[in-house]
Amino acid sequence: MKILCLHGVGSSGSICESQFRAFLKLADPSYDFVFTEGPALSERGPGMGAYFEGPFYSHTTGYSPDEMADALDHLDTTIEELGPFDGILGFSQGAALALSYMYQRQVGGEPVPFRFFLCFSSVIPFSADAGYCQNIIQRLCALQWDMTVTPSADESLLTRDERLFCDVMLRTVIAAKKKGAALPEYSMDVYNQDDGSKAPRIMHAQLLEEKLQIPTVHVTGKRDFDFMHNMSDIAHGMCEERLTRKLEHSGGHQPPQKDAEVKSVIRAMEWAISQSEKMPIHRL
Repeated sequence: MKILCLHGVGSSGSICESQFRAFLKLADPSYDFVFTEGPALSERGPGMGAYFEGPFYSHTTGYSPDEMADALDHLDTTIEELGPFDGILGFSQGAALALSYMYQRQVGGEPVPFRFFLCFSSVIPFSADAGYCQNIIQRLCALQWDMTVTPSADESLLTRDERLFCDVMLRTVIAAKKKGAALPEYSMDVYNQDDGSKAPRIMHAQLLEEKLQIPTVHVTGKRDFDFMHNMSDIAHGMCEERLTRKLEHSGGHQPPQKDAEVKSVIRAMEWAISQSEKMPIHRL
């Protein structure tokens, strides 16, 4: 069993491996967990302890459609060079990147090169599809909408989808920015200036065509920030409910560390693997 592992923003493959030490210790010793690094140098990630030494990396240089396309291309190259893989594990930004990558391949009719997904504390995913939510973003730009203002339920200027987009931004990205926890940083002005072509496209189940059809385990920390819970809930909502398991451990924005909680995740991983064996295998 070979599993690709993607770290969070402002981290590295070796740091991520150390964060998952308790999980790796209890996992089947025959499983091969391959920790890689993002292509972009980064500052130290939010909450990253001073005892972790750099260099630090990000999977993206930003979250615009073009920047996300570059990140997905790099992930494609990683899979070609180090794969094939049976599953993928992502933490924080790495989990969101994995979601974006697999969703784009699924809706594009391309094989998804993983049988199962372990999703730890995902931040909100962004799309590389410039056409996705383009009408919403163009309208917000035309209105010069202030993204920091909460739209009321009876806001006549905005459609239901436009209100949803703004509300999600407030509860996730903007809330993270207020805590200094949004990397790579970008200005909200991209949503109310020019044509919006550089504006990041947040992914949300109610704005997407379909749900991800792959066995997935979602793991979050009880003591994580509220905006992180909002992000992880959105990531969970992108996945087919009958193919998901959702677990919460007692920690914060980190993998579980207590033996009992780690064992629960191991059991959920084995469930995902067993479910994947019942599904058609799609390889590149």
